[in-house]
This record gives sequence, C-alpha cells and structure tokens, in this order.
Amino acid sequence: MKSLKFLLCLAFAAAAAQAANNSPMAEWPKAYSVEMETVAGGMTTKSKLSVDGDKMRTDMDANGMQMSTITRQDKKMTYSLMHANKMVMENAIPDAPAPAATTPEPVWEKVGSATINGQACTEYKMKTGNDVTTFFINGDKLPVRMTNANVTIDYKNFKADKPDASLFEVPAGYSAQGEAPAASADNGNASEESKAAAPAPEEKPAKKKKGFGGLLNR
Repeated sequence: MKSLKFLLCLAFAAAAAQAANNSPMAEWPKAYSVEMETVAGGMTTKSKLSVDGDKMRTDMDANGMQMSTITRQDKKMTYSLMHANKMVMENAIPDAPAPAATTPEPVWEKVGSATINGQACTEYKMKTGNDVTTFFINGDKLPVRMTNANVTIDYKNFKADKPDASLFEVPAGYSAQGEAPAASADNGNASEESKAAAPAPEEKPAKKKKGFGGLLNR
C-alpha cells in the first residue's frame, strides 16, 4: 500500500510539474533539474525532477523509501523503479484522448504579487472550469510555488543544466515483477569456484573383456 501511495505521489508531482512547465507565464528551458517539496493528502514528500526534452525523471525519498519514475515520451513508456529491491514496473503511455467538446480552455489571470520562500513573485490563477490552480512565478519566470485544493508544491534549487543521459535509462540489474533477479558477478564466480572445488568422480576398475582376450589371460 505504501508503494502505491508513493507511486501516486510521484505521478502527481510529475504531472503538476509538467503543468507548471506548460504555463504560458513561465519560461523553462528544454533541459533542467529542480527540487520539489510536495504536500498532498497530509503527506509531505521531497523529490527531484530532471527533464531533457521529452524525457523526464522524478526521484523521491519518502520515509526512507527511495523510488523513481522515468517517463520516455519517445518510447511511449514509463518505468517505475523501486531501488531497495531493484525492481522496475513498465507501463505503456496511452495515446491522449481527444479533448471533449465541452472541456473549457484554461483561463489565466494575474492576481498580484507575493513573497514566497524569500523570492518576490507574481501570483497567477489558472481556472479550468471549476478547478483553480495558483502559480507564484519569480522574476526569472520560474515557478516557485503551485497550489490548488489538493496539493501544494514548492520548487527549489533550479538548475538549467542538461541532466546526465543515464538518468533516463533503467539501471542495469533491475528486474521486472515476476522475473528472477539478474545473477551477480559474485554469484557467477562462486558457481565456477564450486565446480572447480567439486571432487572428480571415482573411477571404477575396468571389467575384463570376454572373448579371445579373456581366454588368453586365463
């Protein structure tokens, strides 16, 4: 149950971060990383978001459980990594359904100014039907906080650097659910040593042949 909650938090944090990234009031580069503190459902989690174009990774440490989600739009796949037991859950990204004709377009409204986490910000409200999300965006046009009725996310330590490409790949040695863990090099060496240490089978004395050879030996 905890794993499911953490996965939901990861997915929600990534989706919320992407919503902030798509804000017309914010200007995030194609490649960056940022730390996030998310409060949702009475749970506070800290995570890190790394983005490189259409590749995204969210790393989260909640109550000592470390988990990551990799989203690869180029492969139309997501990979949820559970680091403690080196497991990976793979899921295909479904095609986005066509928006319903009745789905309202988001409406942005500038509300005023506020100081959030020591930064001077402009406050905007995004209304989509009855849903309202508030963004606080600093002078560099980067979100500092996003909040709505269900979640509050603070963004910290933004870095406009290209993340390491390995972050968007499933680490070696991770197994999908139901698969046997990959054998380690140590286990392989141990098996070879066991074979080498095993005693050779005892040779049995050759039986005397019957026929002319046996008659001559009498």
